[in-house]
Amino acid sequence: MRRRTSSGFTLIEVMIAIGLMAVLSLMAWRGLDGVSRANHMLEERTDRIARLMRALDQLERDVALRATTEIVARRAPTEMPARPAELLPPALQVRRQTELPLFLEIVRAAPAAPGQWQRVQWWHRGGALYRAAGAASASFPLPVPPAGAGVVVLEDVTAFELRAWEPGEGQGQGWRHLPAVAPAQGQATGLELVLSVRGIADSAPQRFRRVFVLE
Repeated sequence: MRRRTSSGFTLIEVMIAIGLMAVLSLMAWRGLDGVSRANHMLEERTDRIARLMRALDQLERDVALRATTEIVARRAPTEMPARPAELLPPALQVRRQTELPLFLEIVRAAPAAPGQWQRVQWWHRGGALYRAAGAASASFPLPVPPAGAGVVVLEDVTAFELRAWEPGEGQGQGWRHLPAVAPAQGQATGLELVLSVRGIADSAPQRFRRVFVLE
């Protein structure tokens, strides 16, 4: 009698197939994990850049809406601090305060209240960039932003620097660090902002620069 041939896989063949499937599954999982990590990092970096651009755009808008010299001149004399130089327009003030390396205050038009003005303040503290806006008013002195009104507009900020472009000829022309101490030859025609931010890229803090025209 002829012996019937047995059909199916042997135990060794099954074990080899299971091993191959395990290796392929591990490779696929690592690939998907790498893609997921890369996508997460890209989304985080995109979000950080978007927040940086919003902060720069907001500051540029505040500077663009600054009050004219005629409007700012209506402030009370006691509100006008002693200025070592008229490098900046009267609506812009940069000074140093206790625990604040740089403090910027802008008198600007209130978009939601035509014909009224408000104080807007920017400062850097504790690795974050803050902004605070006071109540709108049609008369001077303008209300100071209340305590605790500061809002974090950008995090992981390691440096916040401002310079003004001083017009003139020869050595008197060029960028000057703010707040200015020496007398100026003329009123600045440009304001430069430099921010150093961590976390935008996987390296040392990156510096971002934007120049605002002061007409």
